[in-house]
Amino acid sequence: MNKTNIIKLFEEKKKKSKEIIFIKNYTCKAIIGYHAFEKSKPQKLRFNVEILSKQKKVIDGNLNSVLNYEEIINKINFFLKKKYNFLESFANDFIYEIFKNKNVLNIKIKIEKLNIIKNTESVGIEFFKTKNDYEKL
Repeated sequence: MNKTNIIKLFEEKKKKSKEIIFIKNYTCKAIIGYHAFEKSKPQKLRFNVEILSKQKKVIDGNLNSVLNYEEIINKINFFLKKKYNFLESFANDFIYEIFKNKNVLNIKIKIEKLNIIKNTESVGIEFFKTKNDYEKL
């Protein structure tokens, strides 16, 4: 499935559900990369995440009735402790973990390495995944 079709699927799902959690411009430092200089000291990363989930009943005061964005950030930090060679490997493990929640339908994640390549603000990856992509694994 190409990027255009995945974006379209994501947009169509948005119309059917009203629950989207997002994390915008979360920055942290971590050791992640293939090259020796990337393994020697933490580099600055920026995360943008959108998670689309099924509409469910929200019970005010019950954190289990919502998709908790603090928990999502904690999962990012947990997986970053593993010191991956590739952003793609990190993203796949993170997405797989998020899809363990039965209400999650789609995930869009963008991960950027900031100021790592001369004359760029950032480089990185962006994934658009549906639960179906991971149920087949």
